[in-house]
Amino acid sequence: MKKSALTLLALLLGLAQAHPVDEVVQGAYLTLAPGKVQLELDLTPGTQVAATVLSAIDTDTDGKITGTEARSYAKLVLRQSTLKLNGVVVSWTLDTVEMPPYSDLKTGNAVLKIYALAKRADAAGAQSLSYENRYQPVKSQWIANIFLLPAAGWQYGVTGQQHSNDGRQLTVKYQVTRS
Repeated sequence: MKKSALTLLALLLGLAQAHPVDEVVQGAYLTLAPGKVQLELDLTPGTQVAATVLSAIDTDTDGKITGTEARSYAKLVLRQSTLKLNGVVVSWTLDTVEMPPYSDLKTGNAVLKIYALAKRADAAGAQSLSYENRYQPVKSQWIANIFLLPAAGWQYGVTGQQHSNDGRQLTVKYQVTRS
């Protein structure tokens, strides 16, 4: 029993230290769907860098984040990412922003979520998607992944993908079929 308790404590301590305190962890989750690419970008600032991120969000420095401030910040972040479909740059359209309370962001205990969409035409055949995240308010860790959401008679299959060593870039080759 004592050994189990020590093991559990060690696991919990490991989980508590899993998020870097001196970095922003950025997870980009791209979903290929009929007529669009959806983006969920999760930003998790550590405690030592949260103030820097908050200063970019709370532009009037009142300790509160308004909807306007949240959307302005999200647009700033999106402008620093690039999506290419078959080699052509496509613009993101901001959908929604999930902004946690100021106090939670300040203590590094929150995830800020930015949702955006990019339109694309469905066509059968070989396709490619390339995503790059250049947003770096402070030291950061990046990851990007692709998900498939077939519907409306369209099917997608990944035929290859490549991540950059730093996680900022994702290139995906995929096949589109009409069922």
